[in-house]
Amino acid sequence: MFVKILLRDLMINYCDILTPIGGTDLPTVWMKSNKKWLNTYTWYTSTVKGIGNARNELLKKASAQLLLWLDSDVELTFDPIPALYEVMQKFNVSGVCAGQLTVGHKWFLKVAAEMDNLEIERHRGIKIVESRAFQCALYKRDDLLKVGGFDPSFNTAGEDNDIVRRMIANGMLILQCNNLIVRHHVNEQTYWHKFKDYHKGFSQLAATMKNEYQPEVQNSAIDVTMLKRMPIKYPLYKLKEKLALL
Repeated sequence: MFVKILLRDLMINYCDILTPIGGTDLPTVWMKSNKKWLNTYTWYTSTVKGIGNARNELLKKASAQLLLWLDSDVELTFDPIPALYEVMQKFNVSGVCAGQLTVGHKWFLKVAAEMDNLEIERHRGIKIVESRAFQCALYKRDDLLKVGGFDPSFNTAGEDNDIVRRMIANGMLILQCNNLIVRHHVNEQTYWHKFKDYHKGFSQLAATMKNEYQPEVQNSAIDVTMLKRMPIKYPLYKLKEKLALL
C-alpha cells in the first residue's frame, strides 16, 4: 500500500499547470491566489491570440504526462490535482474536470450560479462529459496529442467542445466530478459581449457536427426546474440571452 501511495504521489507531482491568457478580463487576480495551492508544479501561460492557438502553444510547452488546465478566472481553495487524479485512475479515463459555480453580484450571474447548482444536483458525483471540460481539468497529455491537439480555427470558443468530441470518437472518455467544485469568476461588465463571442464559436462547431452528436445546444429550451426556482429572473435571463445574440 505504501509503494502504491508513493507511486501515486510521484505521478501527481509530475504535472504541469496550463493557463490560456486572453479569454478573460481577470487574468492575474486568481492566478496569484491559486499559486499558493499550486506552487510546487511547473506553470505555463500562453502568449498567442486565439483560444485554439493558445491551448496548442501550452500543449507544446508542457512536458509532463499530466496537465491541469486552469482558466485564469477560476478560483481554487485547494489543490484539485490529487482528487482529479484519483478519479482518473479509478475509471482509467483520459480526463477529469471539476464542477463549477459561477460567482458574481449582478442578478444575471446569480441566475447562472443557480443553473450551476441545478447541474450539480442533477449530476452529483461522476458523469460523462460530452462538451466543455477545460476550466479546471486534469488530462493525459498523450491522449490530447493522439487526436492532434486543438483546432486553431476556433479562436473564441468551441475548441474544447471540438477536442472532446474527437476524443470520444477515438474511444476516449472524459468525466466530470461534481464532488469537486471550483469558483468561476465572471466579469460583469463584459459578460454579454463575451456570450455573443462564445456563440460564434458554437455556430462554427455546429457547422462541423454530425446531426446525431450535439454537445452544445445554442438555443437551449426553458428549464422547468429553473423556472420554478426563479420564476421572474430566469425568464428575464433567457430573454437577455436572445437579445445578446441579435
